[in-house]
Amino acid sequence: MPYRFEPGRIYRMPTHFGAAPGPRQIPAEANADPARSPRKILESASFLTEGQALERHIPERFALAGEPVVTVEFHYMTDIDWLAGRGYTMIHVWWPVICERDEVTGRFLAVMWENLADPIITGRGEIGQPKLFAEIPDWRLVDGTYCCEASWLGLRFLDLRVTELDEPTSESGE
Repeated sequence: MPYRFEPGRIYRMPTHFGAAPGPRQIPAEANADPARSPRKILESASFLTEGQALERHIPERFALAGEPVVTVEFHYMTDIDWLAGRGYTMIHVWWPVICERDEVTGRFLAVMWENLADPIITGRGEIGQPKLFAEIPDWRLVDGTYCCEASWLGLRFLDLRVTELDEPTSESGE
């Protein structure tokens, strides 16, 4: 008997394996608990750059909002319900923009790198996030400095060192 799509379910290729688990379709047996999942450590740094360098990446009808400050965030996540308790790391690179039509200010997420295929596939295909793959090892603490990095096929392209720390906060999210 051929398989049939179940109405209201999300499928990804290869569809004949059935409806696919993900952050917007958590398996019932996962016992999802948004108060506990995921656990996250966030390391970030911001820097001032030239506005023209950012403007060429901003879509039409958007403009830089305020100073040209780029923020790089490393999100180290564990205990994720939809990944059977496993985790992954993502890197966000963003800067502030304003939508000129609606006069709404927000973050322009230029790129995300992640070190696991599942969240890349779900985020790109289901909600259109600009996700790419990178090798992202766990953060290291060296002489009071948090060291974060990303590479592709062994070529390191991002190195973040954080020494000024804010008080830790509890955070949940995708």
